[in-house]
Amino acid sequence: MRLALFALLAGCVASPAPDSTSEAPLVGVNGSSDQADHSCNVVLRGLEREGNGTGGYATSGGTWIWTGSIEISNEAATEGLAPSALYQGTDATWREAATLPSSQPATPGYTRFDIKLDQHVPGPASSSSAKLQVVPFIHLAQGGRLFDHNRNTADTANYVMASPDFAIWQDPTVCAPAVGPTHANFVFAADFTQHRDGVFEPGGTVSIVYATSRLAQCESTQGGIPQYDITAWVKFLPGNQLTAVSVRDSAPTIAVPGDARQAQVWFETTSVHGCHAFDSNYGNNYVFDAMLAPQWIGNGTTLLTRDSSAKCGGGSVMSGFTYDTWVRQRATITNTCVEVYQPGMTDHDDPDLWKKLDAEIHVQVAPQQFQAFPIAFESRVGNNARFAFDWRNVDPFRPFNCPALAVSPTADGMYVQTQVEYYITVNGGEYRPEPGAYFGGNFVDYPNDP
Repeated sequence: MRLALFALLAGCVASPAPDSTSEAPLVGVNGSSDQADHSCNVVLRGLEREGNGTGGYATSGGTWIWTGSIEISNEAATEGLAPSALYQGTDATWREAATLPSSQPATPGYTRFDIKLDQHVPGPASSSSAKLQVVPFIHLAQGGRLFDHNRNTADTANYVMASPDFAIWQDPTVCAPAVGPTHANFVFAADFTQHRDGVFEPGGTVSIVYATSRLAQCESTQGGIPQYDITAWVKFLPGNQLTAVSVRDSAPTIAVPGDARQAQVWFETTSVHGCHAFDSNYGNNYVFDAMLAPQWIGNGTTLLTRDSSAKCGGGSVMSGFTYDTWVRQRATITNTCVEVYQPGMTDHDDPDLWKKLDAEIHVQVAPQQFQAFPIAFESRVGNNARFAFDWRNVDPFRPFNCPALAVSPTADGMYVQTQVEYYITVNGGEYRPEPGAYFGGNFVDYPNDP
């Protein structure tokens, strides 16, 4: 889940400025110094030497030319931001390079920018030990920088390009497209596992996120130009609609037919040299069942109590709740629960029911961007499936958490409080007090709680 970038300085880069020198990347703890981004707000999608069309690599003044793309979350782009990159090439100096908005389609949920490096970087005459280090980032309002550490997760790790390929290749499994009520990702990981993120439902969309190392047999390049491709074949049943898309360099998004109840997926790779191979679950294909919104969602309750005999109950979600200092210190149950009914699915015991009902709570605290959290299956109640969410998971005043949010005094002036808004979805079907509205609650704490 990406974190929204609040209080970021709005800025726009109309054209790339000449490279400027900069300090080496540091890792700080707040917006006034440097931070490592692990939440997909800025990510290097790929960076490699530009081919010259004749089997070699393009040069500029004796250096190679690197081109690639950096993407930032749409939340960051909404603030008017654009990414930059620090790089270190032929000497020890860290330099800053700007980017330009890209004409190529971005990963869904992201805004794409192009980057070009052709100064103070290695070239054909460089030694075999030459390397190029790069770290994409966004400037923060307070003077700090937010550095991409979504692929290199260590807070001090940089992207390093060295012989023989001098490239950071595409990896669509890193910061995959954002999921939503009508969008899912089919993720095929490098360890040959596969899973679905988000809601795969008729009339929605799905992105195919494929680790190309699964089909590396035919991989070949000439002068930086790929001489192979990897195709994803997606067949929707029962209509037999068949779609073919390339997954070599991106995670393509396709529309789901309105009558789809299942998707079958397999992959094929070919090269100009005659190589041919498949990734098809040994000929059985990979199967994903569509998730239909349930017939009914309701009976929402919130229970804040020391009594641990029941996980659900209490007052209706329509009445709101107050999560105060007593609850924080004494309560053993702090759950909001909801029930779901789908004929033929929830009316009998099924150990795989949790896979078929994707229940999420969408929470906004004080006010920030809505974030989605999974709701755990709790039990069957008659013909319904009941799900429970523990508010301790998002309590902004929980121990060892320093909330950066707006608070207001309570009526008696003895405490501070902040509001929460939320709604619940199950397979894309929404549970709200009325269309477009939210349920609410209130978190309360001591004004000087350390």
